[in-house]
Amino acid sequence: MKDKYYNRDLSWILFDRRVIDLAYDPNIPLLEKMRFLAIASNNLDEFFRVRMHNIHTLVKENKSETRTGFSGKKILDLAYEFNTENIKKQYTAYEAAIKEAKKRKLFSLMKYRDLSDSEKKTVKKFYTKKVVPRLDMQRFSKEYKFRKNLYFLMETPKYVYTCQIPEDLGRLVATGVDNHYILIEDVMRHAAKDLVRKYKISKIFVFRVTYDKNKPYDFLDKKMPNEKYLNTMIHYVDTRDLREVMRVEFSGNDESKGRDYFAKLLNITKKSVYKIPGPVDLKFLNNFYKLYKDHSDVVFPPVDALKWNSNKNILRHLDNSSLLVQYPYDSFSVFIDYLEAAVHDPKTTKIFITIYRTEDNSDLLRLLQEASAKGIDVTAIVELRARFDEVHNIDVAKVLQSAGVNVLYGDKVNKVHSKICLALHADNTGYVQIGTGNYNAITAHFFSDISFFTSNQMYIDDAIKFFDHLVNQAKVQYQLFATSPNGINDMILRNIKKAVVAYKRDGQGEVFMKVNGLTDIDIINAIYDAAKVGLPFRLLVRGACSLKLGVCGPKEDIRIKSIVGEMLEHSRIFKFQYGTERTDVWISSADMMTRNLERRVELAVPIIEEKPKRQLLKIIKMYSKDTENSYRMNNEGDYEKMSEEHGISAQQTWISRLKWRKYINTK
Repeated sequence: MKDKYYNRDLSWILFDRRVIDLAYDPNIPLLEKMRFLAIASNNLDEFFRVRMHNIHTLVKENKSETRTGFSGKKILDLAYEFNTENIKKQYTAYEAAIKEAKKRKLFSLMKYRDLSDSEKKTVKKFYTKKVVPRLDMQRFSKEYKFRKNLYFLMETPKYVYTCQIPEDLGRLVATGVDNHYILIEDVMRHAAKDLVRKYKISKIFVFRVTYDKNKPYDFLDKKMPNEKYLNTMIHYVDTRDLREVMRVEFSGNDESKGRDYFAKLLNITKKSVYKIPGPVDLKFLNNFYKLYKDHSDVVFPPVDALKWNSNKNILRHLDNSSLLVQYPYDSFSVFIDYLEAAVHDPKTTKIFITIYRTEDNSDLLRLLQEASAKGIDVTAIVELRARFDEVHNIDVAKVLQSAGVNVLYGDKVNKVHSKICLALHADNTGYVQIGTGNYNAITAHFFSDISFFTSNQMYIDDAIKFFDHLVNQAKVQYQLFATSPNGINDMILRNIKKAVVAYKRDGQGEVFMKVNGLTDIDIINAIYDAAKVGLPFRLLVRGACSLKLGVCGPKEDIRIKSIVGEMLEHSRIFKFQYGTERTDVWISSADMMTRNLERRVELAVPIIEEKPKRQLLKIIKMYSKDTENSYRMNNEGDYEKMSEEHGISAQQTWISRLKWRKYINTK
């Protein structure tokens, strides 16, 4: 058993490597390469903040992971090894990108020694006027919490000092020459000679500390009243503090012994200390993207997403035909048009919606407020437990409550991660939208998701039951829907078994899954059992994948690939081909991860109408054909970039077809 699965966290780090790899793609524009390097840094921050404590717990308790049999120490060692390789690749790409920007005469990131005399004068003036008043030298203390992003650490004959690098002044400092910049830490390091003389500084580092921020929600109780739950969540956010140190990154003038030095200083394992061969924290590259994104030759061309024809009422279309759209090729404004039409429809008496992560000042909230003001009975299930977005979600709940919206918080134990919006008439007819992605107009610009709209009464009836369960804790039986906890994994396991029976009978069949993570053992074991008899599996797993290849015997026909490209692949799609008799396709909010299947309220629905079903099957086929953004897993668990002379990019194909597509707004 122990050699049948990959470790989830190590697989996650390999996904970050695929993001870094995009900075090596000659077809990707310069600023986009920099943006991917910044995304990789952000991804790794999240990994250390929310996942690394699990590994450290295994180390402290001298335990092994049950899936792989790896000891905590081995996983920590491998995580360090994998991340070290990632950092090497990331900073090699960073140096190449900075050189290319200078060669193109786009901008130059200067070293202090290369500044002209006038530039040195400019940055020294910046240092004197802006930085010096903010300098705060503190004697080092193990108990001190490093709440800012970057710090200097300075060793003197008597003491070790730390000094924060002001965040609000920005990382990039203009030198006085157009398009010349220098990092603020370089300015401080070289302009602070008086500081060095005063304190007799012999060793100086720039460093950054990442803490465990995954404080558990230890107050969850289904019976807790809504007002108490809200107040408890507010208290949780207000009192959530930095926990144990998970990582230290550093660069400086004595790097050869730096890892030992920081490990001893902070009383942490050396495998939690990373020597950085360049500027610490590459998220500052996003600043260059913002400054120069108007240069069309160094960014992706804008996607001219298809919008709804404002002269046509989307509800009248849904009266006769369901609609399936794919963000970001179809605009998120299609959903806003749907909701706006429902708010203004005199037949609408009730609106129900689940809200997880929205953008600031969203049209969604405006329309829900407007609906409530019109006398429509609006119920919003606002999930407060969106990691690091709790404050925003609390604000959303308060805004809606003040507008008269009935705000509820799900079952308060299982996170409501479903994406569904129901507009009802008095006779319980109406319209429903079900999606794979959040109601967020910003992320919908670059997250690839599916959104399905229909007036089909079978979906409406199930949607009514779904909200009845959330609002009233009613026990319900669905005609179409599958929901978690437990219902979606039951559906997946049942359909895999059904496909196996048909495959044994007809010698044909296939299971396709497109998910962001595949780590649930029950699902993986079901795939293994089915693969032993030869049922083909085509698995598109963007991120962590614990399933191994080559363990199911000679009949195994499993292919796993990850698509990483311009868009973040976020949609969850399933196809079950039952021999020669029929094929079912589903969309879902759930990944194949235990937390989604057993500890969240997720939703999966089959697409039963022929037109949207054919459309979804075409989308699946295009994903299956993709080679240019695809990485294929091999039997060793490594991911190899696929490439063909006349290969296909699913994302670029859909972008290129936008100007030719027949869509409802062209009629």
